[in-house]
This record gives sequence, C-alpha cells and structure tokens, in this order.
Amino acid sequence: MKIPDFVKSEIDYIKENANFTEREENLFYMRNKELSLEECAERMNCSISTVYRVNKSMKKKIKKVL
Repeated sequence: MKIPDFVKSEIDYIKENANFTEREENLFYMRNKELSLEECAERMNCSISTVYRVNKSMKKKIKKVL
C-alpha cells in the first residue's frame, strides 16, 4: 500500500476514521508527500526503528478502515 496513491477524499476519510496517534498522523502526511521513512525519522527527530514501528501500526489502522 502506497500512501501517495490515495486521493484527497480517501485521505480525509482515513484521517477521520483511523484514530491515529499524533505520530501516526504526522507520518501519514509525510508519507503522502512521498518522503522516505528515513526522511520521516529525521523530521520526526526519532530513530528509524521507531518510524518503522509507527508505520506498521499506521498501516494496520488504515487496513481496518478500508
């Protein structure tokens, strides 16, 4: 699943219904801008392993909503 493949209405629906944490929501928007996980880790000021964990939980929530 690639986040940038979603259209605006899908992004809004996911954001409203996925119950993201603050980190998940930030990562969701950064991935929508096609930033790599490494770039996201830098911008979020955390380790790459933390971003991988957040990404995994974010994708799990997206799959439940869809």
